[in-house]
Amino acid sequence: MAYNSTYEGGIFIKVFSSEFFKKDTFVSSEQVFSYAKASELTTMHVCYNVNDPFISIMGASIVSVLENNRDCQFVFHVFTDGISETNTGMLETLAKQYKTCIKLYLLDMTPFEDFHIKVARFSRITYARIAMQIVLAGEAPRFIYVDADAICVNSLQELWHWAMNGAAMGAVSEIPESVKRRGGYLKLKSGKYFNDGIMLVDVVEWNKQQITQQAFAYQKEPKERFLGQSQDVLNLVFDGKNTFLPQKYNLYGGGELALDDAVFIHWTGRRKPWQMVLSDYDALWRKYNHLSPWPDITHVDPIKEPKNYHDFKQWGLYQKRIGNYGGLAKGLFWYSVLRLRYKSRRKK
Repeated sequence: MAYNSTYEGGIFIKVFSSEFFKKDTFVSSEQVFSYAKASELTTMHVCYNVNDPFISIMGASIVSVLENNRDCQFVFHVFTDGISETNTGMLETLAKQYKTCIKLYLLDMTPFEDFHIKVARFSRITYARIAMQIVLAGEAPRFIYVDADAICVNSLQELWHWAMNGAAMGAVSEIPESVKRRGGYLKLKSGKYFNDGIMLVDVVEWNKQQITQQAFAYQKEPKERFLGQSQDVLNLVFDGKNTFLPQKYNLYGGGELALDDAVFIHWTGRRKPWQMVLSDYDALWRKYNHLSPWPDITHVDPIKEPKNYHDFKQWGLYQKRIGNYGGLAKGLFWYSVLRLRYKSRRKK
């Protein structure tokens, strides 16, 4: 075993050997679907970590990157804890369709088993983003990490060539309210806190600064110490010493505040564009889903459950903005009906 356990001052500590932080520790198997033609175009590396149910969601994200960056070549690195034969075939089809390269890494999740899970619906695969740098050492000088629930809507050239000035990673700050709440909860000294859903990573500098090793030091910490998962761990490691990128590179919240220079739209909340269409960016996500090999997601209105009554009001107002007043009436009708059902259930 590449680590052993010890207790110091009543605290459980994992002590890792130098052999632990190597590619073979994390990767069980690897498949490469390479259909890229020889070219002098800039080659960019883009990474995702995702479990099998989100592979199709990630497919729309990959398509968005390709559609908006036809002046570049890409290598997509997909890290997963398990994948079906169907989704594996779809990834190869996508690589053929766009004449690109997709590398699929099946991870051994054992090294991650002592990281906390804050919310039951979340997956431990999120922690893969702290070990990608070990796997890609010597292959990619830098990469752009993208959450599966984000799409690219503009060129990545400026981001790819962003000057890191010795920093191992660049990310966008959370909004001031979240910085205060989350940074304060973690007791960060810098007063800064970033969202790790989009990151520009300098692989050489990351490994030189041993960021992965520092992140693994937070294994076995009680989940009550954190409000999130990998994002909190990385903020504790960096504590403001990363590069902070402009907001346009990670417009979370589904792009509600997006301007024309937006680069990534990121659905960070519970509402997702494959659940309903409440904005032009939701509709754009459906376009990229349609262009992917995976089946189209066609329903555009929310699920008719009492807890979703707020969604119908937003959906109706969006229908009004696009000139569909029948949709407005439908949205407000179901908002009223489901709101009454929701209120009546709460009284019982």
